[in-house]
Amino acid sequence: MFSDVKELYSEIVPNLFMGGTDDDDVIHLPQLSHFPRHDLPFDSILTMYALARPADWMVQEFRYAFPDASISDIDLNRLRQIVEWGYQQWMQGDRVLVRCQAGLNRSGLVTALILIKSGSDPEMVIQKIRERRDSYALCNGEYEEWLLRESLSFFSLSGVNPEVT
Repeated sequence: MFSDVKELYSEIVPNLFMGGTDDDDVIHLPQLSHFPRHDLPFDSILTMYALARPADWMVQEFRYAFPDASISDIDLNRLRQIVEWGYQQWMQGDRVLVRCQAGLNRSGLVTALILIKSGSDPEMVIQKIRERRDSYALCNGEYEEWLLRESLSFFSLSGVNPEVT
């Protein structure tokens, strides 16, 4: 049950992208070039992978690394903060990339929450992410189940309600 994701990132809806990190674009490997990357056309990046190199010049970044494991391993208040920031950047017209290591689970969770906050149905969001990114996206069953059961209350408990569309 392995994914064969070939692209580094995929556009899920206009200006909201989900992706991973290049194998060589991590902090523990020497940088091959000191020139800025211009091949990642984003205004804002949300990063959930601790070893990913920081975003390039002129790109805002919000980092909150957490393991691709159990929902109970995630500080939900911090998760809410990164989702809220990504949502605001996207709503103001930024091209937003949500990334983790492989671009399947952590990025899928945050991308899904941004879309749910915008008023989309959780089940439809999961389907759209799998259609646009990869059929193995959100293969962490706990993330998928949590999105289906808890994502709406995730916003209402915080005083941040999803938009009505």
